[in-house]
Amino acid sequence: MTWEWSHTAEAYRDAEINLRNMPIDELRVIWAEWKATFGCDISFDPQFCPDTYPEALTESQDMTAEQLANDIWERASELRSCTNGGNEAYMCPYGCGPHMVAFDTVHDHGNDYC
Repeated sequence: MTWEWSHTAEAYRDAEINLRNMPIDELRVIWAEWKATFGCDISFDPQFCPDTYPEALTESQDMTAEQLANDIWERASELRSCTNGGNEAYMCPYGCGPHMVAFDTVHDHGNDYC
């Protein structure tokens, strides 16, 4: 069960900062998951297509971290899913642990996402 985002503007800013601080290889994986699940349009009937994932991952190699994060943030903002309690926002369609970010700033610059 997930919750819908219902946070302050500062919380959204912090979540976006945390997304943008993720390693580019992780951003590529998240972007490819979105692409393989929803294609170009957001719908609320997610169907992961394993045949399109490798192509999407290859396509992501031509994108900058900023481009990837912009698109991921837009898609995540439309889906608006987070953990029960509202502590972490889903950055991928599935809310898997490594692809969630906190709604507050992450001060430790270690690997907070795995």
